[in-house]
Amino acid sequence: MLRYVGLRYLGVLLLLSIMPLSLAEASTKGSNDTSNKTNNIVLPKKLIVELVEKRCSSPKPNPKVSPALEYRCSDKYEDADGDEQSMDYSLRLLPLIKEDFNRDGIEDIALEVESMGPLGGSVYSNSTIYYLLLTKNKSIINEHEILLYAPFSEHIVEYEVKGKQIYYSAVPNYRSHPEAYEDGELLEPVLEFTVNWEKGSPISSVYRDNCRLSRIKDKSLLDLSLGGTSHEDIDIHDYTQVITESIQANGLSIEATLSGCDLSSVSYNINPQQGKSLPVFSEVLKTLIPLAHHTKQLKTLQTLEKRSSLKFAERILLYSGWQAIVHVDREDETPHILIVIEQTE
Repeated sequence: MLRYVGLRYLGVLLLLSIMPLSLAEASTKGSNDTSNKTNNIVLPKKLIVELVEKRCSSPKPNPKVSPALEYRCSDKYEDADGDEQSMDYSLRLLPLIKEDFNRDGIEDIALEVESMGPLGGSVYSNSTIYYLLLTKNKSIINEHEILLYAPFSEHIVEYEVKGKQIYYSAVPNYRSHPEAYEDGELLEPVLEFTVNWEKGSPISSVYRDNCRLSRIKDKSLLDLSLGGTSHEDIDIHDYTQVITESIQANGLSIEATLSGCDLSSVSYNINPQQGKSLPVFSEVLKTLIPLAHHTKQLKTLQTLEKRSSLKFAERILLYSGWQAIVHVDREDETPHILIVIEQTE
């Protein structure tokens, strides 16, 4: 479960948090590389092309001609003077394990994708482990992400591959959370976890073993009986479960998302379908309430709106244990309404 970090390990992490990012990443990965090379997993050419083209601008070599595991990338952009500049970075693919994660009879793949930007760090400096769910012809139908490192990620994460399982160890990133350290010593326990699969969806052991929401069986958000989609994922920052459901009704696209550990947070993001306009808030609620499972909270918002006591962009006490905040944006290129319902106790 959880263990406290030693002074030697902590000193390394503090050094990584202030050194140039590409060097930091090379140091944190070193302990994993030797064991990973023994896996001898061959990535299909089609999968390599799909992975590289999504993450690398102007890749060299061309993955369609020479599929490889390492690439040089170059992203073109214009500076403040309108002159064309180039940001060079590298991309590396490191296959880790093959396993039928979602139990559909088709072998899936987990791999590390590492992008290394210029010294000093940039948006191109990051590393992530992706669990890729594949079709029979090796196309990606879904991917789940564990962020290992980025300039201001919540954690710095190390991992070790043992058989068909990846074991993670996460500590706060000093760049994002200097308050987690005092006199060079970590004040919090190291977070250790694995990613497991339940009914074809990923769930982290830290969420499963420590969060009240993990014990709630029915976490559905919308009435999907007339169609729609449902997706379960892992939050890349705190490794909790994130459930997203989407439907279309009365000219609206409705997406609901549930997250949290002990207290739930539910957001309803409502957009007009193409060619449609965004109705007034009261009409949106009339459409949403029969379809959503947080009926009592939404009806309380409806009552406040009818009394003209609903204040937008401010936290509103609904009743004991629940609050909400409503944002309405009609000036954006895509007008939308966001309703966030939060549990407070």
